[in-house]
Amino acid sequence: MHLMGTSRLNTFVTPKPHAGLIRTLIPFNRLVNLKGIPLLRDIPYLNRLPIIRGLCDIREIDLDDASKALLAHAMNGKTASFITPNHPEFFTDWMLDKEIASRFYPLTANWATHSIVNGMGKWGQKFWLANHLIAQVPGDTESALTYSKQAAAHGTPVLLHPEGQVLWQSDYINPLFHGAAQMALELARERPEKTVLIQPVVWKLRFTRNVSRELMQELAYVEQQLGLPQQPHLALPLRLAKVHRDVLKQTFTYLGYIAPKGLNYFDLRDALLNRINQDLQHRFGMFTGDTEEQSRQLLRAIRQDEKQGKPLDTMTVRKRRELQRLLRTPKAAYSAERWSQENIAECIKRLRNDYLKKGWRNALHHFVPRPVAGRIAHIRACEAIDIQALLKRQPNITADAIMNEVRLSMQMALDGLKQQFPATQTYANPFLL
Repeated sequence: MHLMGTSRLNTFVTPKPHAGLIRTLIPFNRLVNLKGIPLLRDIPYLNRLPIIRGLCDIREIDLDDASKALLAHAMNGKTASFITPNHPEFFTDWMLDKEIASRFYPLTANWATHSIVNGMGKWGQKFWLANHLIAQVPGDTESALTYSKQAAAHGTPVLLHPEGQVLWQSDYINPLFHGAAQMALELARERPEKTVLIQPVVWKLRFTRNVSRELMQELAYVEQQLGLPQQPHLALPLRLAKVHRDVLKQTFTYLGYIAPKGLNYFDLRDALLNRINQDLQHRFGMFTGDTEEQSRQLLRAIRQDEKQGKPLDTMTVRKRRELQRLLRTPKAAYSAERWSQENIAECIKRLRNDYLKKGWRNALHHFVPRPVAGRIAHIRACEAIDIQALLKRQPNITADAIMNEVRLSMQMALDGLKQQFPATQTYANPFLL
């Protein structure tokens, strides 16, 4: 099918997995994207080359025997399985997806946004479809769901990140979309003889050494790019706290508000959310709950208007964009008194991703964000949810209820990793300073 321009971008095309290509790319993924070249990757200056250090700088993959057994069972070519990993960061998660698939079922189908699968031209689209990527096209999700169920029914695992977008939160599982459970329920009812599983997976990325100096350097780059005063004299958490508050103050000004003084990040953020909520409630309605929940409901109402084709004025579009950014730092994810250096690192990456758009360096970093140093990927599989068995116990169970169970399971596994590998370097919570 020959598609051009927006027609290509917004049209679902059936994947055409090419086993030879997929298997050929396995060593490339491990060498160039994940691990780099041992010994050479630690030589100064030489390790700045992507193929030497590895784009994701993963020094070790820790996958325990219990997880291997669970994944081998779920991805055995006979079971209809939906693999649901967490999504703490961009690009590295894709590469870990591919690594898991390479070990258990290389032709695993992977969901991806339509802007990746369809947005890189004709040959880019062919490449991604040959790698068995399923485009999630807005307004045509049904095509992706139908293909995924067919693939799973034939024994091909289907992998999708149920958190949806990347939120750069390594210790917290965000509310999950119900797509995986919806497909699993429909398939289980259509094919009662088939074993249908949802297989949750989590990973935690941990630096191999103290990277405070490197984090200060990256934070200095963010300050410079945002036009903020350099603060090298401040301790790392104080410096990060000031950058976040300064960004909020810029947002107040951008939206025509006056920022209150003397507040920590969370209080200042809530003040901004309240102003946006008050300004838009006349059009989208009054909402209940705390400030964050009201903002989430408001954002859903704005999206509903967009789906219905209702026009949004320029200022509403701005406020919707800022709501999306502000809600990427929920209190539930960042309430701990002490932060690890990984928590600091992810907040800097989120700042770069959300606010630094100009120049080739930022464009490249947006697509392939490089970590500041080497890391270990600790991967754990949770107990799979057998949908057929679940339906026998609860015939009327909903997809949302299943995904709530999946989320709980994933959070417990992630908490277990935090306890098993406690942080050796911690800082005061910058959002409460």
